[in-house]
Amino acid sequence: MGLLKSLVLGREDGIRAKIRSLLLGGGAEDTSPNISYSAPNYAPAPASSSSSSAVEPPRDVTPPVGFEVVLHKDALAPGSAMEVIAGGSTIAVCNVDGTFHAVDNVCPHGDGALGEGKLKGAILTCPYHGWSFDVTDGACKTNPEVSINTFEVTVKGDAVCVRL
Repeated sequence: MGLLKSLVLGREDGIRAKIRSLLLGGGAEDTSPNISYSAPNYAPAPASSSSSSAVEPPRDVTPPVGFEVVLHKDALAPGSAMEVIAGGSTIAVCNVDGTFHAVDNVCPHGDGALGEGKLKGAILTCPYHGWSFDVTDGACKTNPEVSINTFEVTVKGDAVCVRL
């Protein structure tokens, strides 16, 4: 049941839990399948100074042509990965020792959310079945015949920008 719950509701510290928390006013721990996501119940959770996800993308930055601003550079600590929605798609953005990389968010093995996975060096591991990928080139370390898409990333001011 744990895997099914994780597949449906996401990890408790993943993007789906954060969205649920925003929509339910801090009720991310409510894993009931009867959750209502109607707009009238929207109450944003208070921003915490200790939470890196509270840093919003800079709005005053004009990204280079073909790029989209996806997050504030301080929103993602070195050694961390995060799911972001950009251009109508979900991608995983990773901070490898201060250098940002972006890859497809979906693991080709079991559709795991790579942005919820663990990043060790430049290797991002899927939280569902453990497949690992090099975020610098998209190569799969578990199955060399498989790879994921990578996206060009640039930092402009405080903005992390991705070419989609």
